[in-house]
Amino acid sequence: MERGKSTMTDVMAAQAVDQALWRALQPLRSVARFLMIGAHPDDEWNGFLAWLAYARGVHTIYACSTRGEGGQSVLGPERGRALAAIRSREMERSAADIDLAVRWIGAGPGFGVDDPIHDFGFSRSGVDTVRRWGRDRLVARLVDLIRIERPDALSPTFLDVPGQHGHHRAMTACTMEAAERAADPSYPSPLAVWQVSKIYLPAYSGAGGSYDDELPPPPETVSVDLGALCGPLGASWAELGERSRRYHASQGMGRDLAAGARPFRLHLAAGVPDAAQPMDGLAHALVDLAERLSVGQRAVLQEADAFIAEALASFPDRPRVASCLHRALGALARVDLGDATGDLALRIGLKKRQLSRAASVALGIDAVWDFENPLRAGQDNVISVRVSGAATVTLKVPEAWRSSDLGEGRFSLHIPAGSEPYGTLRDDFDPLGDNDVIGLNLSWQHEGVTTSRTVDPPDRVCLAPAASVSVTPLVVVRRAESETPILLTLENASPPPSWRGRMTADGSVEIQMAPGRLDLANAGHRLCLMQIAHHDTVALVEPATVSILRVPLAIPTGVRVGVIAGVTDETLSWMQQLDIPAEAVSDDTLASGDLSRFTTLVIGIFGFGQRPALLAHRDRLMAWVHQGGSLVTMYHRPEDGWNNGLTPPLPLMPGRPSLRFRVTDPAADVTVLAPTHPLLTTPNDITAADWDGWVRERGLYFASTWHDSYVPLLEMADPDTSPLRGALLAAPVGRGRHVHVALALHHQFRALVPGAFRLLANLVAWP
Repeated sequence: MERGKSTMTDVMAAQAVDQALWRALQPLRSVARFLMIGAHPDDEWNGFLAWLAYARGVHTIYACSTRGEGGQSVLGPERGRALAAIRSREMERSAADIDLAVRWIGAGPGFGVDDPIHDFGFSRSGVDTVRRWGRDRLVARLVDLIRIERPDALSPTFLDVPGQHGHHRAMTACTMEAAERAADPSYPSPLAVWQVSKIYLPAYSGAGGSYDDELPPPPETVSVDLGALCGPLGASWAELGERSRRYHASQGMGRDLAAGARPFRLHLAAGVPDAAQPMDGLAHALVDLAERLSVGQRAVLQEADAFIAEALASFPDRPRVASCLHRALGALARVDLGDATGDLALRIGLKKRQLSRAASVALGIDAVWDFENPLRAGQDNVISVRVSGAATVTLKVPEAWRSSDLGEGRFSLHIPAGSEPYGTLRDDFDPLGDNDVIGLNLSWQHEGVTTSRTVDPPDRVCLAPAASVSVTPLVVVRRAESETPILLTLENASPPPSWRGRMTADGSVEIQMAPGRLDLANAGHRLCLMQIAHHDTVALVEPATVSILRVPLAIPTGVRVGVIAGVTDETLSWMQQLDIPAEAVSDDTLASGDLSRFTTLVIGIFGFGQRPALLAHRDRLMAWVHQGGSLVTMYHRPEDGWNNGLTPPLPLMPGRPSLRFRVTDPAADVTVLAPTHPLLTTPNDITAADWDGWVRERGLYFASTWHDSYVPLLEMADPDTSPLRGALLAAPVGRGRHVHVALALHHQFRALVPGAFRLLANLVAWP
């Protein structure tokens, strides 16, 4: 039996090696380049990109304008720059799975955290998005990108049509303009002009759960059946795309697909016509690039092409494949490009790197390394390396760092104490490696040809500050009348004089302040480490600052609040900071515990999707409401386990597509429809001032339909849109009641908007 297990393990290991080699060989089939341009991580067409990379061998690049920091996570409460770091790493992992390069257009280390081109949240308008980002700025970056990457074909990810996300519309409009400018010699840029040979647009609507394209898509000119099987990888192209999309875990991406045809339709907006497939009519062989070379040099490229073709035909015979690959490398080494730095040099340089990667896989050359990450400035770090195959290894480090080979697969690494700390955000990603500040250079010789490749660390490297400051909490709210002290825990730093605090006996800092808002000065560098899906650690280095609000607010008396929250919800923490009696409700309590001790139950954002026990024990929950309980459901999407006939006590449905049921303007006028309703008067009188200072948006996934028993309390709208009344609904249910909240209170809490906390107190007080 044990022998059988071992044999099966060996077979599986051999299959994995064969798949790795097959993947590494496919990019050798073409010198063509395809650039996809989008607005967010997860906008890319993964299945189609997998087909391009592996069925046609095309070098694929995804250029993304933002890090997705204005979105929302289904895995945790992270937002803003923390979410940007998570989604950036997810994008890299997703890209690596389909051999996709990534270029970031904005909001990264290269442009700084205050870059105007960032994800500021949902936008209805492409014109407004371009205004905020800066049209000239965005077009200039896209022109430079096109001139550097020299794609044969490009495509934006969405159509520029009404009903589509403003970020998507902005990227499509500016991509089309940039493609024209990149070929214009009069456009000011130090880079050489580049004419894209093909421009594709989606020949399908982007409408769905979120968007509602109001114009039909352009006609199909070519399509690919992504439902077709990729035999060597044992899945269809669409399935490979969904596997890649699963790395976008914070967005809940990736789904199981049924077998069957899946036509992916494209419209060729400009350029060389396709005969049967996308990318037809372009140069694919090395020799197709050789028009400017001598006859002898062209013969060398033909030789390299022949060895590549033989390597592909020899799969899975690894020794034979390795021999052919090294001969192809030897041929390319004889190509004399002179001082050429343009298109030919770019493509031949890439082909050499692709050949080296495939050769290392064929020979079983690889490295596994281990070190304490994050690295620490000002101290020695030890790196352990285990190399497989006949290769020598050296450690690549930044110029100011010092390393030495300790022997036996160990290296020492010293980082100067004054080195600037950084997290895991990077500007680019290349599936061929050499992506990080440190790397392992593997070099080897085979059949007289010497080559090398760089192996990246297993995770993105983070450099922790020499003294990492810790401060908790980072955001604090108190009632103006509260006697609960404002205590901060500060480690590895002394409080700056401007903090106006006193040290307590236990070492905490007690902040004294009058009602209002106080933003404390930076106490140093703070390292934030976040564990994300797929066993990655993402790091962010931020200023150690604290924001505090003392808000005039009455809290309800006699309430006992239970909070049923998923991993993304922070409502319980805010209520506890306001001295509202509240506690977490466990699944066991939902199943069989005493619910009668609660006057109010609050189901946090995404709650029905993240707490399956809610639906499993809905009958107990509804019985509690009918017997006099007050149920509050916070912001939910239709896909968050929301069932119109089961989830709420009475029929009520969040609207789809969400674009039609949201108010993106945080300063949109709010009309109170029921000014005397207890939710707007008790214990706090909600006035016009409570709608001031909101951030991001008023709300989204407003209810589209609801039972006649619900009373809509508010009305609001974005400019040039119809008023919406599904932001805040209340209904009696038996002797109890239900309140549904589609307002984006979770964003307002983080931003310390006073009116949001006053409304929260009222939500849990309604008797």
